[in-house]
Amino acid sequence: MVKSSESRPVAPPAAADPLGRGGRRSAWHFVWCFGTWQGLINPVLVSVPTVLLKSLGFSNAVIGYATLATLPMALKFLLGPMIDGHRTRRWWSVTGGAWLMVCVAVLAIPLVLPRFSFGLYLAALFLLALVKSIHQVALNGFFTLSLSKPEQALFSGLDPVWGRTATIFTGSILLAVAAGLATRWNDPHLTWVLYFGGLLAVFAPLYVYTRRAFPFPAADVDAGAGGAARDRASSPRSLRDLLRGYFAQPALVPGLAYLFFMRGGQTMLDKMGVAFLMDAPSAGGYGLSIADVGVFTGIMTACGITGGALSGILLRRLGLRRVVWPFSFAAILPAAAYVFLALAPHGRGTGVTWNLAALGLGVWHVNFLLLGLLGLESFGFGLGFTIVNYYMFRMAAGSRYPASYVALNASVIYTSYLLFGLLSGVCQEWLGYAGLFALAMGLSLPAFAVIPFLNYRLDQRHESPA
Repeated sequence: MVKSSESRPVAPPAAADPLGRGGRRSAWHFVWCFGTWQGLINPVLVSVPTVLLKSLGFSNAVIGYATLATLPMALKFLLGPMIDGHRTRRWWSVTGGAWLMVCVAVLAIPLVLPRFSFGLYLAALFLLALVKSIHQVALNGFFTLSLSKPEQALFSGLDPVWGRTATIFTGSILLAVAAGLATRWNDPHLTWVLYFGGLLAVFAPLYVYTRRAFPFPAADVDAGAGGAARDRASSPRSLRDLLRGYFAQPALVPGLAYLFFMRGGQTMLDKMGVAFLMDAPSAGGYGLSIADVGVFTGIMTACGITGGALSGILLRRLGLRRVVWPFSFAAILPAAAYVFLALAPHGRGTGVTWNLAALGLGVWHVNFLLLGLLGLESFGFGLGFTIVNYYMFRMAAGSRYPASYVALNASVIYTSYLLFGLLSGVCQEWLGYAGLFALAMGLSLPAFAVIPFLNYRLDQRHESPA
């Protein structure tokens, strides 16, 4: 089976077809798969565990501790040498999709048992995080090999759009529909059986399509065939050389501090914001159902995409130095909406109720004030986090190992997510929701202290790797 996934179709010689596309010249038929794969799986690791555990009655502290199961996401930079040194990036990218399907099936097992196994769920989540990390590193490497430089410039801007659209589907639409259908039987376990079943129904055709559509670039050499050995001889890839160059970068500490603290406060909002929406008013929340949370999450993600798109346009037009201050403030200050909502009366407020029982989706109530404030916060975060992503990628520009540098930067960001996500539940139970959200704003403030010391020359760096 492994051999068949790597069997090359009849195609022109490598000199005439270096990107290995055979008769297809365009990349549009496969390039959307990169962001779609990652966007589909991200909510399963980040937001869905909070909704799942909250619906099953677990405390906020336990929900926070569960973040530790995603530890492999913070160590993904260590996976690069394994992927570069064994087989092709295409093999890892295609086979990784099959592994993801297996992991999703395993993740559903604790939910179909007579009694939910929390330990088994965390083990399955850890396995999924590991496979997802391998898959992401492989896709990033295959992206650079399967596209020409002009195509990379074009699709680097479109890739997040496909990823976030896929995130809306798995983190919002599929979640809301599964919860709505399960209301007929009033069984929270059924919600998750339907959810993971629907996820597999989407993954399976995507895997088959990816296996058939991904090209065979000539540069994607097989380590087992001796290609990696030749590559290592011409361009050393040792972890020691990589780290030496990485830590020699100018203004590295301010840059990493900015990435770390800008993500820290938002992590607490990500982890406990959903718990806040689902908790009963007597516990300080708004008492939303899983279906309601699915709808809210989708609209908030759309607001974040809008903010990110606007930020990207202005960043390109005005440059990093002009936008880093206002957009960093925009990412943090709207979080005050959460403080206001936590202190305000927790009734359902002004809104509209839709009775979709005829469709098997139950009754949905939309609180416009709640939705508007959370949408504003997501829009502001979209403005600011685009700056974080841009700086993360620009730090790798001109280096010998750009993919590894990006992986190291991403690991710093995810370490922040891991640490503050781990503490979020305990802090909420200690401080209450209003205190937690105020703390989340404060955690991001150190990022402003390092803004004057960032390496703004990265904004103009366009040289090729040495």
